[in-house]
Amino acid sequence: MPPAVALSAPSLSAPALWLTGLERGLMLAGLAMALGGLAGRGLSRQYKGARPGPLPTPWALRGALLGLAGSLALLITAVIGPRIAACLAQPPPEGLRNGGTAEIAAAEAVLFVLAAGLLRLRQAGWAVLLLSGVVLAEGIRSHPEGIIPVAGAFVTYCHLLPAAVWAGMLLYAVRAAIGWRADPVAARGILRLYSTAAAWLFSLILITGVISALVLVPLSSLLTTTYGLFLVAKAAVVCVVAGLAIAGRIWLRRGPAAGAGPALATRLEVAALVLVLAITGILTVLTPPARPSSAAGSPPGQASRLHAAQRP
Repeated sequence: MPPAVALSAPSLSAPALWLTGLERGLMLAGLAMALGGLAGRGLSRQYKGARPGPLPTPWALRGALLGLAGSLALLITAVIGPRIAACLAQPPPEGLRNGGTAEIAAAEAVLFVLAAGLLRLRQAGWAVLLLSGVVLAEGIRSHPEGIIPVAGAFVTYCHLLPAAVWAGMLLYAVRAAIGWRADPVAARGILRLYSTAAAWLFSLILITGVISALVLVPLSSLLTTTYGLFLVAKAAVVCVVAGLAIAGRIWLRRGPAAGAGPALATRLEVAALVLVLAITGILTVLTPPARPSSAAGSPPGQASRLHAAQRP
């Protein structure tokens, strides 16, 4: 078995950190496309006005396959380099040896496979349950769970689920508005439905994000640690997303002309959310400065650093 690893923060110069962060970001993007796409279609069906055409098919199956690719990549890298994977999963949740990266990735891959199969069979309702299982798995291996068992996982559920729905729902709303751009009234109606739902989702994301930050990063470490700086960067991008959302709502009130499609601010909002997912992927493999409230992690003196874990 691989030895325990230190709770010290891994170096940003380690290729394994960026690779694993990218893999986790791809998995989260796939989850958002699938879960949020299905939620976006369900919301868009609530539009009561005249429809210029059918609603677009959500990219749920594509999202499930993207999530599967990310999960398999995480599983492969964890199997090839178990000591490195353990070092990038600190503090480890209770009951999961070496952070449980391989086990959680395998479980998520199975859930994505089953969800993709159900989506192919047009069983979207059951697919949503399996995709929600991915959220549960992420909560089990999350940083807050490693700091405060049980409560940490609950905070992650309440943060990740609305975040995934928010991002995927926006992508679907933009696609629907582009498809209906010849009818500006219908296109604005879809975007209004999204913006109303997004306001509630953003409120929940903001509250749980602040709670998670307070758990993971002492105020004194916010600007002096790598994790804290990445968290600040994520918060800054989220603020940009909120500003773009407000700009898009103002654009809706002005009544755009036929064929205009969604506002530039709304399209930029999609790009900004992709950046948020990418930063989130990196944050999941950085070690937060807070210490576990229980003996969930190994004492630093018993372990090796990331560069030592990379040695043959």
